[in-house]
Amino acid sequence: MKRNWLLYLLIFSLALNLGAIGTFAYLQGQKPPVGVAPAGPPPMPFGKLLNELHLDQQQLQTLRAMAPEHWRKVKELRQALARQRQELFDLIRRENLPDWPAVQAKIREIGNLQVQLEEEKVHHLMDVQKNLRPEQRHVLISQLEKRLPECRRGDRGGGPGMMRGKRGFGQGPPGPGPQGPPEMR
Repeated sequence: MKRNWLLYLLIFSLALNLGAIGTFAYLQGQKPPVGVAPAGPPPMPFGKLLNELHLDQQQLQTLRAMAPEHWRKVKELRQALARQRQELFDLIRRENLPDWPAVQAKIREIGNLQVQLEEEKVHHLMDVQKNLRPEQRHVLISQLEKRLPECRRGDRGGGPGMMRGKRGFGQGPPGPGPQGPPEMR
C-alpha cells in the first residue's frame, strides 16, 4: 500500500514538472503582444531632444516663452482628471450601487477631459513645429514617434506610422497564424 502511494506521488510529481516545463517552453516561444513596444533604449529625454534640434537663440526663446502656459494647462487638466476618476471610483464603491446613467455621465466627463488634454498637447506640438525649420521638424517628429509605442508596427509589416485603423494596430483583429487569416495576407 505504501509503495502504491509513493508511485502515485512520483507520477504526480513528474506530471507537475512536465506541465511546468511545457508552460515555460510555450511562454518562451511567444512573441510580445502586438502594440507592446519592443525592448530597446529608452526614449530620448526632452532636454536632449531639444539639443538634437540645434535650435538657434530666437527659437529657444520662443519655445521657452510658450512652455509655462502649456504646462499650466496640462497640470490643471491632469488634476481635473484625477478628481473626476476619484469621483467615479467613489460612485461605484457605494454600498448602494448607482444607476448606470450616473456612472455613464461621470465616464463622459472623464472622456471630455482626456480629449481636452490631448487637444492641448497636440496644439502645443503644432505651435512648436511652426517655429522649426523643416529639418528640425523632421528630427522632432521621428523622435516623438520613437516615444510612442502605439506608433510602432512591430512584426506585422510596414514601417512606423500612426494611422492603423480603429484598433490602432493593423487591419483589425488577427486571425489564425502569425499574420492573420489567409484572406488578409
